[in-house]
Amino acid sequence: MCEVPALGSTEGMSIPSSAEPDDALETIPVQDGIVVDLLDKWRSATARLEEGDDVDTRWARGSAVKLLLQHMAVRESAKNAVTEALRAKGEDQLADRLDGDGIARREAMDRLDKKVRGRQAISLNFPEVDEAVAELGRYFDAEHDDELRDLLPAAERVLGPLEERDLPSARQVRLTSTTHPSPVPKWYDRATPLRAVRAWYQHLRGTPTGGTSPAVDEGREHLPGPGR
Repeated sequence: MCEVPALGSTEGMSIPSSAEPDDALETIPVQDGIVVDLLDKWRSATARLEEGDDVDTRWARGSAVKLLLQHMAVRESAKNAVTEALRAKGEDQLADRLDGDGIARREAMDRLDKKVRGRQAISLNFPEVDEAVAELGRYFDAEHDDELRDLLPAAERVLGPLEERDLPSARQVRLTSTTHPSPVPKWYDRATPLRAVRAWYQHLRGTPTGGTSPAVDEGREHLPGPGR
């Protein structure tokens, strides 16, 4: 079970505050909560390192960076599925609002992916990574309150209850969660098998994930594979 911090009202949404998501729509608030927690951990570790160097803190901080990218990838995959479903219903304006500044956000993910690829967590404590994390965090911070308060309840009203909305499952979302998403979706982004292969390869090339990931990300499923 993924515990989601209280990040504003989710009134009107069927997903509870603590739940294992069933589909793409339910995945977004779960991932929002996890990303908030990881950014808080990264920022808290940053403040501790400003007071003095500590190896354990650098490991934890670098692990938070690795996991941030992976969870942002799952969130991006879920947002893509929901916005496609909204457009199929003729709700282009709501889809655009939910996507937000999608091109810039995906470009920021790409920049962070290039900085962390194949590096150990302890090696991710330098200014170029800090800038990439801070940039991605700014895009996320500008989006998640509106998602939880307004956009996700509106999407649920349009798409209907779980059994009616025909969205990819939470497992399918993870399977297609690329850490290097196309800023503007390409034809191969609409081919689920190709997206799954790309996601597997991109997560694989991001290893090692981090020396302290169990402590930072305990009990959370984020890799593109079957759930627990």
